[in-house]
Amino acid sequence: MNKKILAVIVSSAFFVGCATTSGNKNTTDEKAEVQNALTELKNGVSIHFANNSSQIDPQYQPYLLAAAKGLAQSPDFKLKIDGHTDGSGTKAVNQKLSLARANSVATVLVAEHSVNSDQLATEGFGSSKPIASNSTVEGRATNRRATVTLITP
Repeated sequence: MNKKILAVIVSSAFFVGCATTSGNKNTTDEKAEVQNALTELKNGVSIHFANNSSQIDPQYQPYLLAAAKGLAQSPDFKLKIDGHTDGSGTKAVNQKLSLARANSVATVLVAEHSVNSDQLATEGFGSSKPIASNSTVEGRATNRRATVTLITP
């Protein structure tokens, strides 16, 4: 997992933990933490998947909760969720799986975190936009992702 993703997860987990366990955490501090998560989202953050899977690993749940809180505070903001695969498999299978990955993220945000579905846009790109070489195990793992990007008005 790259350092940027880990930093977002850690800062989001801190935010979620503080917001839910501290009785004296004030609204200004909570909004600042959400704003930090939204700033990271503007550059796009990747959620990685196992091979042939669209199931989200539990490690990403704190991040998704922070994103949901940010969207709730800013109804004009939207998330673009782009699904991707590695180069294994056929073009048709990869297209279907990449869209399933994007939709999986959207489904969690709507069903578990009450995000307004109008704030989400999903698209699958198959294996057409790799960010690493598909010739190595590590590269293929890096390419199996959904990239979540904040779109502001």
